Amino acid sequence: MNDKQMARMAHQIQQALLQLRKNRYLEFVRQVNLLAGKFQELLRESRKLGISLSRDWLAATEHCCKGIYRQLSDVMFPVGHLQGLLDRRSKETPQVAAVFAEIKALEAEFGEVEFNDEDNCLSVITEPITLEDVYLGPFRIALCLDHLGELHRQTAYFVTALEPHPAATDEAVTHPHISNEAVREGDGGPAIRAALEAGRLCDFFTLIRSILQTYNPDSPYVSLADWYGVPCYDCGYVMDSDSSYYCSFCENSFCEECTVICASCTETVCKSCAGTCEICEQSICPTCTRVRCSQCESICCQSCLEDGLCPDCKEERDNHEEEPEEKEDKKPESSRPAEATAGGRVVGREPGAADSGVALQSDGLGQTPVLPGPVG
Repeated sequence: MNDKQMARMAHQIQQALLQLRKNRYLEFVRQVNLLAGKFQELLRESRKLGISLSRDWLAATEHCCKGIYRQLSDVMFPVGHLQGLLDRRSKETPQVAAVFAEIKALEAEFGEVEFNDEDNCLSVITEPITLEDVYLGPFRIALCLDHLGELHRQTAYFVTALEPHPAATDEAVTHPHISNEAVREGDGGPAIRAALEAGRLCDFFTLIRSILQTYNPDSPYVSLADWYGVPCYDCGYVMDSDSSYYCSFCENSFCEECTVICASCTETVCKSCAGTCEICEQSICPTCTRVRCSQCESICCQSCLEDGLCPDCKEERDNHEEEPEEKEDKKPESSRPAEATAGGRVVGREPGAADSGVALQSDGLGQTPVLPGPVG
């Protein structure tokens, strides 16, 4: 970029910063009007509250108090936004000469400064970046001048990987702190915005490069430990460590689809190591497969065992215990002692006892009784 192009670029940047200052004031006016409207609503509720109290309408008074409480909560956001706008407002806009000097310093720092007329972006390219033995390649840091005037509402820059080596689990993450070309600024956010609003271009690009060259393990999109992902031992699906499941029996990592939960102890185990309950056919871990029915030796989960028995053996035992004891057989009538008759009555029977089946002839005194039934 020659000096003429730099001068034109400096003028555009200075105009964008002037527009940013104006837009910030316009946003301030909008927030003040919004806050004034909230206070008007509070005044109306205050009048209703006074009327309710004067007429001893305590229920209405309580309703007004709740309304005021809600409106006070709504007031807090515009107040905080106004304070932020006042704190971040630029005291003055840099002159074109100062911006020109910044572009010169930027060129000296990065070796080359590019300007793309199509997207109206000023950009630099970093050297290849490697973090903890993970090669990420060079990055292009681009400042979009069309967005610079709206810096109070949106990000005015983006970072693109020129030799993408994205995380195995998310192709949009080309750097632990970059997703979809947006940078997770962390604590450096206020310093980055302050440098842009003051026109300190060299400081801005240096700050972004510093974020790219530094790894913060507390706030990555994808940690470097999981950059290449964890392949499922069974199906090969690549996942991050938070989505993987470890099988303590074969000591391998698996995806969710290749694991089951033991029905007895709820331990996660891979499908290759898991066994099956022979009663309910649910999956159980190898440790729980050692639990068996004490009678038939079938493999059972804890929910299918009762008193150490599977349901079939338990039912068989219960049925056996409920069988009634066999009653003693009654003696047959033929085993009764023989009864003799004398004088028309049966000898050996109590007086008055019923005469069952023995017929005597009316005039056969001393004769042998004749029993009913066929002769012979």
